[in-house]
Amino acid sequence: MAIFASSLAVICKGLMEYLRAELNRGDMRVTVSMGTPADASPSEHETNHRLNLFFFRFEVSGFQPDALPGETWLLRAWCLVTPFALAEDTISAGENDLRLVGEVLRILHEQPVFRLAVQAEEYHIQAVFQNLGLEQINQLWSTQGETVYRPSVLYEFALAPVVPKTMAGEPRRAGEVRLIAGVDGGERNDTHIYRPGYRRIAPVNGEAEWAPGLAFIADGEIRESLHFASDTVPGTLAVWIAGEPGSEASLQWEIWSPAGWQTGGDPVSVTITDAVIDPAAIGSATAQPLALPATEPGQYLLYARRDVPLVGGGTRSVRSNPLLVTITEAGP
Repeated sequence: MAIFASSLAVICKGLMEYLRAELNRGDMRVTVSMGTPADASPSEHETNHRLNLFFFRFEVSGFQPDALPGETWLLRAWCLVTPFALAEDTISAGENDLRLVGEVLRILHEQPVFRLAVQAEEYHIQAVFQNLGLEQINQLWSTQGETVYRPSVLYEFALAPVVPKTMAGEPRRAGEVRLIAGVDGGERNDTHIYRPGYRRIAPVNGEAEWAPGLAFIADGEIRESLHFASDTVPGTLAVWIAGEPGSEASLQWEIWSPAGWQTGGDPVSVTITDAVIDPAAIGSATAQPLALPATEPGQYLLYARRDVPLVGGGTRSVRSNPLLVTITEAGP
């Protein structure tokens, strides 16, 4: 019976396939395997050089000590990289071992960060070179039976995800916080309400990966959360987006469900006009009218997204601060 391809196995296999593709460019032929050095040791009839990845140690990342069972858990994976090269004409097997080790060091030095997809989610994995001491070498190779020691290098790959089979849903968000003061037996005489918003947002800071700023305009104020009864939901909301003038972004709704936040409706493309969201300049704001994806009681989250070009090709999506809309049942 086949074993389920876990997220950890997918990441380790992805790293193996990347090294295989890099090492087999041109005329060189290298078989890249994953397992113990004893299993990877070539037979007498082997015609290809071999490189083996031995993932032997896993540690907690240290960044998520309180991860819940339904949340992705991140680990550090330690890998022993060992060449099993063959002799070729005037080149000894030992020299070819060093050539393979040198290529691995070069490849992982030039590109230490990988982007690997697991269950439609993309993760960044970094290769970190580690010193391999004599004691550790002895401990590792003493477990490999009669396999002759070959020069090896040790890498830590961080952070490898352990993705739950059933993900925990994200909770609802708080739209406002209230502090009510009073006296025993008396009426409440003081209420303080805190709602996110009414702040200056200047997204562009000289960095290429700046994220847009976002705010609602309601009743002549800057707001980052709104609350409506189901019978008072307006047809459109006024959204103020800021960033580098002339750049493109998209507005995307998310809707809360018991399974967590789900995408709601199609993204709406906008061209950014204003560089700053400033409560003092609300009269000159360029507001974008935007309809809610639904009007039923519930919670709706709005983000602005933009794609940032990456060095070497591809893009990375960055998103703004979230805006929250809460709709409750209409009163009697």
